[in-house]
Amino acid sequence: MKNNDITDYQKYEHIEQDPEKWPIAVFANLRKKFLGELVKDVVAYFDSIPKEDVDQAIARTIYLEKQRVKSNPWKADPPNEMQYYRKIQNEYNENQLAPDKYKANKETLLRLIKRYGQEIIGHFNTKTFYTARKLSDFMFHFFLYPFGWQSLFNRKRMRQKNMNAIKINGHCDQVRRLFKDHVIVLVPTHSSNLDSILIGYTIDLSLGLPAFAYGAGLNLFDSEFFAFFMNRLGAYKVDRRKKNLIYLQTLNSYSKLSILDGLNTIFFPGGTRSRSGEVETKVKLGLLGSLVQAQRNFLEKDSARKVIVVPVVLTYETVLEARSLIIQHLRTTGQEKYTARVKNVGLRSYFQFTKRLLKKGTSIVLTFGKPLDVFGNEINDDGQSLDHKGKVIQIKDYFLTDGKLAADNQREMIYTRELGDQIAKSYQKYNYILPAHLVAFAAFKLLCKINSNMDVYSVVQIPEEEFVFPKRAFEMLCLQIRAILFERANQNLLIYPKELDGDIAEIIRKGIETLGVFHIKRVLHIDEFGRLFSQDFLALMYYSNKLTNLELDDELNWSSIDWDAERF
Repeated sequence: MKNNDITDYQKYEHIEQDPEKWPIAVFANLRKKFLGELVKDVVAYFDSIPKEDVDQAIARTIYLEKQRVKSNPWKADPPNEMQYYRKIQNEYNENQLAPDKYKANKETLLRLIKRYGQEIIGHFNTKTFYTARKLSDFMFHFFLYPFGWQSLFNRKRMRQKNMNAIKINGHCDQVRRLFKDHVIVLVPTHSSNLDSILIGYTIDLSLGLPAFAYGAGLNLFDSEFFAFFMNRLGAYKVDRRKKNLIYLQTLNSYSKLSILDGLNTIFFPGGTRSRSGEVETKVKLGLLGSLVQAQRNFLEKDSARKVIVVPVVLTYETVLEARSLIIQHLRTTGQEKYTARVKNVGLRSYFQFTKRLLKKGTSIVLTFGKPLDVFGNEINDDGQSLDHKGKVIQIKDYFLTDGKLAADNQREMIYTRELGDQIAKSYQKYNYILPAHLVAFAAFKLLCKINSNMDVYSVVQIPEEEFVFPKRAFEMLCLQIRAILFERANQNLLIYPKELDGDIAEIIRKGIETLGVFHIKRVLHIDEFGRLFSQDFLALMYYSNKLTNLELDDELNWSSIDWDAERF
């Protein structure tokens, strides 16, 4: 029985058709003013710490930046960076001899903050947005649907078909209601380089909300084509190579102040793409802390606005980078246990891949979790925070010290950690399972069970052509896994996987057909003799890991499986 936590796939009219009125456009028009506020806020932070710590922060920044430029340069880096930091190094050395060393250091600090601020801050151009919207229609239609001339020349039809293939479910109505009076921060899972574009496109196409700002890794700006659009579509730059305090504080202040200015934002708390294919069980707390600070600042201004955090789980039937990602994961975790085999791909495989690309389609599901406040409490339709018993609570109380609003860094770090834990729990609950993931999980579990004397690094290196899956055991395991998923959904522990309803044979057929459809080698395949094969155990492992965070292993009953004779 389906739970009441979500509704069916949803589609919405846009709440504001004019991009010039969107919060992101208003923010972009005040960009210069915002940059001044950003610098002021970061300087205020460094004014609050001991003078010797400021000196150490500058010295550390110069050292780390020179190391970064020398050992890990990127195409997107500003020109002549080494000369710049040598100049800053000379300036810092001169500061040590200045009559007022602290004042001189403050000038150097100010220069570094301005440089980082100008690098980070994003922009939004409505004309570029319209162009990107059109290009995205074509791009996603090509990716999601079989090639067809009819839709290619009818953009309205194309957008409608894209909307049918990019499905949204979860608490979409509530997110739209809260958007009007509050600031929304979407915190999605991260699977692919396509994620940022996908979420931005879906927000506009199906959810009917104005564009959001989003954090983009500076490495993505290496491509001049993508850099042109990202620079004009609200992307703020995040450089994960920069670990110095001045940069991190500038980034933190940017996040906090942009939210205070009403800028709705997307950022990936996992930090980077999931290499294993697993849905994140832990998140990074860096920028989440800025959300707590922003909420306190709203309260200090007597504002009723809330920072609303919305977990979003992305579910792909095909992740184009799946194979390279899982190889990175195995090399990192297995080290000497895993050595990637070089496999030759014949012309026939390329021909079949091209045929699938032109004739097959795929779908993507975005599941919007229950909106949360910055402490991890659920939010009702009126924007009120609820405790675990469903009772309305006043979030102002979280920031009181001796009856007055006050900052407390240690306390706010605890709140940030609790928010991160709640986001990870939401990822588990709203991890939406499609037939492709069901069959991948069942097949890989069978592969490991039959080769139980091997570790996973050895299992994925078994020659695929030597292994045939026992079909009866596979079907029974699929039935068993589905029953566990349905039971969890009935207990409101998991979003109901409605695509798994119906005849199990048809679900298995659909799962095999749609699983990793755009990979050169088929992840699962039934040959002309009716035997079940995999041509790529690495990709099979990647897609099976979609269910790993649900921790199903203890509930699997292997003794009930009817093993047939056909294994190899």
